[in-house]
Amino acid sequence: MKELNIELHQGDCMDVMAGLPDNSVDMILTDPPYGIKYQSHGRTKSPKFEVLKNDDNDMRFVAYKEMYRILADDSVLVTFASWKNYHKDYAELEKYFDIKNVIVWWKHGGGMGDLKHTLATDYELAIVCHKGKCKLRGKREGSVWECGKVAPSKMVHATQKPVKLMRDLILKYTDEGDTVLDGFMGSGSTGVACVETGRNFVGIELDEKYYGISAERINEAQTATEGE
Repeated sequence: MKELNIELHQGDCMDVMAGLPDNSVDMILTDPPYGIKYQSHGRTKSPKFEVLKNDDNDMRFVAYKEMYRILADDSVLVTFASWKNYHKDYAELEKYFDIKNVIVWWKHGGGMGDLKHTLATDYELAIVCHKGKCKLRGKREGSVWECGKVAPSKMVHATQKPVKLMRDLILKYTDEGDTVLDGFMGSGSTGVACVETGRNFVGIELDEKYYGISAERINEAQTATEGE
């Protein structure tokens, strides 16, 4: 595998993306703040995270337009969203992109929530937005993807996505050597998946703590890959 270009930025995604050229990335795969003031309510034996900073606003809406500018033609933006307000994301994304699919990530389990009145939420949504027409790689699959959550004992971020899920998405919409952007890097799962699949990566994270965690995880993935 040839040497990859990994760019990591600690700062506001709008500031960083403003410096990126038009049509310069081949996929955007991101898990932005959902605008629901998320807080982990894990049991005492599992990590319990603080309320996520900036999770109670709609900053992602501003970013979608800029993401369209820097995304190459015939490529995709895949962004995760909450069932609680995903209709808002859909309406905003539809202004710029051709929305082809919504993937249902069946993650098993579910949050504690209101045990007496609500069903367990055992899925999340990922909106697949095309700029032009992006061809699928590999076989055509359904829109429900099964992938277990990250084990609580291994979580380093309250909304951490499994590397396998991010890897499967990257393999479905890009080729080896392409560049993937994550404007809300979080724990760095997208970056780790890029290293493992031979994709270049541009990652941006506002929170200094999680930027450090992301950088460490991605660096470990690079070291492991170099040793193969």
